[in-house]
Amino acid sequence: MNDRPFLSYVLPTRDRPQLLKKCLEYLCAQQTDDYEVIVSDNSINKPCKDVVAPFLKDKKFKYFRPTEPLSMPDNWDFAIEKAQGQYITVINEKFLFHPRATTVLQELADEFNTPDILSWQYEHFAMSDGEGQRGTYHPLIKPVMPSVYSALEELKRRFDFIEPLFGRSTQEKISFGKIYSGAVNRKIVEKIKQHYGRIFVPMSPDFTSMVCALNFSNKCVDVGRSLMMVVSGENISNGERTKVSLPAAKQFLEETTPDFSQYISQLVVPGFWLGHNIFIASDYACIKAMYSTGNLSKVKLNIPAALGWAMIEYDQVTEWGDEDPANFKKILDDFYALLTDEEKAITDSIIEKNEKIRQPSPREIYHSGLTKSDIYIPDISPEELARYHWEKQLALPRKPVSTSPQHLDDAMQFYIKYTNFSLELLGL
Repeated sequence: MNDRPFLSYVLPTRDRPQLLKKCLEYLCAQQTDDYEVIVSDNSINKPCKDVVAPFLKDKKFKYFRPTEPLSMPDNWDFAIEKAQGQYITVINEKFLFHPRATTVLQELADEFNTPDILSWQYEHFAMSDGEGQRGTYHPLIKPVMPSVYSALEELKRRFDFIEPLFGRSTQEKISFGKIYSGAVNRKIVEKIKQHYGRIFVPMSPDFTSMVCALNFSNKCVDVGRSLMMVVSGENISNGERTKVSLPAAKQFLEETTPDFSQYISQLVVPGFWLGHNIFIASDYACIKAMYSTGNLSKVKLNIPAALGWAMIEYDQVTEWGDEDPANFKKILDDFYALLTDEEKAITDSIIEKNEKIRQPSPREIYHSGLTKSDIYIPDISPEELARYHWEKQLALPRKPVSTSPQHLDDAMQFYIKYTNFSLELLGL
């Protein structure tokens, strides 16, 4: 008999006690007991033990604190060591789960005979008032039937860099292969640890762990629906800040790598420590070099395409600090000059296709084949909106469902009711 819980929610956290409390409340509301929650408090300024304490009355919730503050990848590794689940997911305080999320994952794991990876989509809550936890919401992703995807094909897509890492056109695939906002079979996690010695490799631990998981995986399942709401807003996402702020990027790199200068000299575009694509491409190259077998032996890293996205990211920087933009531009130009004509054509095609980032996905409700309507119904109910979408086949304007900013809990209740009723109407 297996005494392990079905799923471990591994929650590394730092200095966000207010959001953490809300995240834990929705985990506590899961409609099954076959899971555990591991909180690793890596705080510097705002310890969260008092926030977690009420939840510790339930044995499913566990609290740990490193003896000293760790880098993000190290804290993730520290936290995942505590996990006992058959499947493991790494989450953060911004993730608020549907009460049936664990149940859905367990049902699909049974239906698809214990797949290697379970992936799901998510909704967005745009928080405009952090103190009052108020913001705006409108349903985004159409639920569809669960489906199987190939780990090898997903790995090829990621290494090719033709599609944007975070593009709107493929947003339903953002979590494919990931343990961060996805769940990975424990056997795969143990293989990664056995071969590399850790799970989360700097500098992009969510992407490096994804590559390792896809290397050892075969059958992966897309849940086909959103299982959580992600809270976004100013000063909430550290990742977005490091993309546009050189001081923030340098601080993260200096916290994470023992030798900043040596690290940036070894990037696939040496010295170009800006944006996300070059870091992730460099991490991909590092991971691929470690494995001579598995799916990674069948993929090739497309550095010219990654260079194209880096050129686009250069134009998106809003805060340069003490850095000279001209130095980064010269690095890009000099690297581009070394490419073959064929490689230059790949880089040029990425820049020309930059609009693809903004192209909608066919999984977006508004672009899923519904007839677009200019009917606007203020403060519409979740049931009525679902009927417009799936009975009347009408896509109402993508405006917030409430005429005034919603409290986060109210938006969550709308999301839950809308999702449940949509699944019923769609026969899913």
